[in-house]
Amino acid sequence: MSESQIPSGESQNTNLHQESSTGYELQESSTMGLKVAIIVVVLFAGIAAGYGWLQHDGAQQLAAERADLRASLAQAKGQEDALTAKVNAMSAALAEEQAARTQAAAVENGNQEPTKNEQFLPRTSETVHHKTHSRAAKAAPPDDPRWKQIQNQLGDQQKELTESQKQIAETQANLERAKSDLDGNIQSARKDLGSDIARNHEELVSLEKKGERTYYEFNFQRSKTYHHTGPISLALRKADAKHAFCDLQLLVDDKEISRKHINLYESITLYPEGNPLPLEVVVNHISKDSVQGYVSAPKYKTTDISTVPSTSTTSTSASVNPPAPAVPEVKLEHREEGTH
Repeated sequence: MSESQIPSGESQNTNLHQESSTGYELQESSTMGLKVAIIVVVLFAGIAAGYGWLQHDGAQQLAAERADLRASLAQAKGQEDALTAKVNAMSAALAEEQAARTQAAAVENGNQEPTKNEQFLPRTSETVHHKTHSRAAKAAPPDDPRWKQIQNQLGDQQKELTESQKQIAETQANLERAKSDLDGNIQSARKDLGSDIARNHEELVSLEKKGERTYYEFNFQRSKTYHHTGPISLALRKADAKHAFCDLQLLVDDKEISRKHINLYESITLYPEGNPLPLEVVVNHISKDSVQGYVSAPKYKTTDISTVPSTSTTSTSASVNPPAPAVPEVKLEHREEGTH
């Protein structure tokens, strides 16, 4: 059955049914849109309420902080006012005290201005003399015990200073005296020793030609063995060529003598038994492990001098006592190594 054969009543019902379905769909869609709009509005309202509540809470906290700050400022202001009052009171007290001291000083020094009654009093000679005397009496300061104590301390210090100066002067005088005595002893020792030190073999030969002393040269290395040189024996214990000193062990009259830190060209004096003049030991060359030098001894001993006959001024004694035999010239001995 074709569409053209459908009755007209049925077609009209179908159209009505389609229109009602379409209206229902439109109504349902409009209702859904309204619901969505309501939900959005509610959400915005909730957000706005929450934000407003937060702002209100923040405002309350800020107000509370401002109130606390105002209270703190008020308390600080009160403390500042109290402190200012105390400072002003102290300043006033100090000013009054200073004024009182100034007035008292003026009264003591007699600088106080006369009163009105004193200005109009008749100025007679007796009145002027009395005022002058009273001012002089006021101007005279009383005896202060502290001033006396200071004066006493100054006096004691002056006495101590004077005594110290005297002691210094005495010490200087003693030093000068000791220096002069030392110089005299040195000069005497130099005279006794011939006053010369030979720095090499040629100078030693020159000293030998004077005929005043006998000289014995030595040259040995560091060892524990003694080397016989003239009337004594020597042994080298240490030699320092860089600093020019050495340590020697000496054997004099069977006695061991240790001399340390002997400088180059330093004279060592010894006094053996039977010698009226001292022996002299001089080191004039120092190497790494050896030394060179000489020993100087007097020509005569005490026994030799006592046995020399004395000459007489008379011809008889001259004929009886024969002249003293001539002392043979002693040749310079050079000893390099000799053991004792």
